[in-house]
Amino acid sequence: MRNSNTAESGDTRQTSVGTPVDADGLPRRLLTTYEVAAFVGCHEETVRRAYLRGLLVSQRFGVRCRRFRREDVVDWIGRGAPTMARVRAERGVGRAAARADDGF
Repeated sequence: MRNSNTAESGDTRQTSVGTPVDADGLPRRLLTTYEVAAFVGCHEETVRRAYLRGLLVSQRFGVRCRRFRREDVVDWIGRGAPTMARVRAERGVGRAAARADDGF
């Protein structure tokens, strides 16, 4: 017989037990590439390209591991990170301008 009182183990990557979060929604610790991409609203590869180009400051741990300070992420957003809201606004402006040039 199975004990129904025990909790099943599951994926705990999204839970941040004991990690304090500030008003802007970012935890007060170093962030992973995935966490930065989820917060900004872009793909992980966009974050990688940003730090390879020098647009986003990262700290390197070992060969592959990169972490980001929350202050650097907020600064990157302020300087023009490709957030979903910004991309949608640019696409909407581009379509309206194209229609105006066509005479519609």
